[in-house]
Amino acid sequence: MQNPFNPYQPVEGRLFANRKQEQTWFQRDLIPSLAPDSLGTYNAAILGPWGIGKSSLVRRLRYLVMQMMPTPVAMAFTSCTVGFGSMMGFCDAIVNAVRQEALRLSQWDQTLEEELMRWSFEIRLPGISASRTRGSNAELSVSAAEFLRLSLLRLWERAFRVHGNGVLIVLDDVNFLQAIDPQALMLMRAVFQDLHMYQARYGLVITGPVDLFSEARDIAEPVTRFFEHLTLTAFTLDDMYDAVREPIQAVQAPLNVEDDAIIWLWERTQGHPYFVTYVMHYAFQAAMDAHWLILTKAQLRQLWPTIVSRLDQGKFRYDWNSATPSEQKTLVAIAHDHFDRVNRGLVTRLMRKGLVIKIERGQYRLYHPMFQDYVLRVGDS
Repeated sequence: MQNPFNPYQPVEGRLFANRKQEQTWFQRDLIPSLAPDSLGTYNAAILGPWGIGKSSLVRRLRYLVMQMMPTPVAMAFTSCTVGFGSMMGFCDAIVNAVRQEALRLSQWDQTLEEELMRWSFEIRLPGISASRTRGSNAELSVSAAEFLRLSLLRLWERAFRVHGNGVLIVLDDVNFLQAIDPQALMLMRAVFQDLHMYQARYGLVITGPVDLFSEARDIAEPVTRFFEHLTLTAFTLDDMYDAVREPIQAVQAPLNVEDDAIIWLWERTQGHPYFVTYVMHYAFQAAMDAHWLILTKAQLRQLWPTIVSRLDQGKFRYDWNSATPSEQKTLVAIAHDHFDRVNRGLVTRLMRKGLVIKIERGQYRLYHPMFQDYVLRVGDS
């Protein structure tokens, strides 16, 4: 029987549990805005820290779109990375993703299909290309945005408009795009606003950290208003019951997880989706191997040392080694609540690495209690 808990990939749509409020907004507002008779598409920013389930939620969105829309809808996904190298490289990736969606959903004549297959560099405007090296960074960014706008407009007019449905573009981990160009979100906003003006109905969904907009203070206000904000936090105890039980039910596994076991797991993981999934991956497999019909608190406690050891080797050791020796000393000081011994410059670097969270002025904590336990074990040894 397939294990429904996979800590190495985002959750597939049919196995997704929780985030009921966000799913309600998808079903009530975002997905209906893609229909031909809507008054315009919506845009959303899914925000939260590492491992909180942002990528899983956009996969759930895709699943809901397929369930709700009577006719197929184009949904182009692009995972952002500094590997694009430039705004032009990034915009080219978006255009290619949308073009591939047009091909996937194509029910048009052979001539159009052949034309879409050729659309790549040929679609570009004169003087605009990914290999262009002259001009300032600002000029290159504007050229990239113009290429994106006109390319998407042409795709809409030639491939999508006749079918009426809006096109949804999802940019995962858009903060990496900001590393390429600090003005990236402002440019995206300008492009998609212009597309709406020309009745090209593209919706934009992005994912990123909670401070995605606050780090770009000069552009935050107009960009912020462009998106519906869906900020994800750790599971509540009520969420935990669904997060543990619904995936098991989805694969029809003969396993019941007792309430006490779920409560015990929630207390130790603090409801962090990644750690909940990680623990349940190994707990589910152990239960299947042992032919357990019930997973109890006692059984989960018995499995705990082995699971923590795996986390130490597969996750926490990597986090620890990503810090310099001076940063490691700062991690140990924070773990001991010795805030008077920390260097703010080092703390800032650790916050950028996602290892430290600021509570209030002069007070910090490590990103998760389980990582804190690891730091105390390693740092004091």
